[in-house]
Amino acid sequence: MVKRVSKVLDDHGVDEIKYHWVKLNAVTRWHASNNRTDIILFDHPQFALLNRDSILRDINPRELGDPFWMYPSMVEEIAQLHDVTIWETRNLLRDFELRRAFYRFNYKYLHEIPRHMTHVNEMVYVTESILTSIQKHHNHFLATDKAVDAPPRMFFLNIQSRLDSLHNMVTNLRHRAESNNARIQNEMALTYNDAARIDSSAMRAISLIGLLFLPAAFVAAIFSTSFFNFDAPTGIWKLSSHFWMYWAVAVPLTVVTVVSWFFGPVIMDKVMPQWRRWVE
Repeated sequence: MVKRVSKVLDDHGVDEIKYHWVKLNAVTRWHASNNRTDIILFDHPQFALLNRDSILRDINPRELGDPFWMYPSMVEEIAQLHDVTIWETRNLLRDFELRRAFYRFNYKYLHEIPRHMTHVNEMVYVTESILTSIQKHHNHFLATDKAVDAPPRMFFLNIQSRLDSLHNMVTNLRHRAESNNARIQNEMALTYNDAARIDSSAMRAISLIGLLFLPAAFVAAIFSTSFFNFDAPTGIWKLSSHFWMYWAVAVPLTVVTVVSWFFGPVIMDKVMPQWRRWVE
């Protein structure tokens, strides 16, 4: 089973990932008496026909004494399809990397890419596992007396060699799929870190606004309302001639506080390098 993916535009002009599954089931039966093999391919008509043509094209009469003679052709077609699907997911990833600003904070689309990659990687693992099992049973067949004494043993070893080569191919495909998965995980981490950085910047801006008013509010609390006098009978507000003292204290204190907010950590790093250990 292999998953095919592609990017399309939906009815609203938004990027959307479409997919479909390509599944192949095969039933084989080998008749040792006359070296006849029955093969049934089904589930995906087009892919089954492709495998049929590949088997008929690669058939070698001298290999018919090996019950595994058809598997190299079938595995080769499946490996080629895996190669296509891995490139399809890689293209999705590369498009995301090139248009990172366009897809910024599009978490739904970002979630879809690793979801499909997980399925593609899983199928590569399954293919590799099945191929390992085929090789194991073929080695067992070669170890039997019948296979050892048979004149066409060299052709049976050629089948084993083809299976080994295909196993290496599938393993390399798995490594490529794992590399794509690592890249998308890196993109997800970068996107989430950017979101956290923006949230942190917003909170820092809010904190700075509060910091601008905090020193003045503190000074006002100390001086209370002694700078103002309200005459109830006349309804006149009177301002003290010493009101300048409030600004003389509040403005420098605000400046010192804001400067400490921005440059305090840098100064502390130079004066006392180990101070972060105490606060962390």
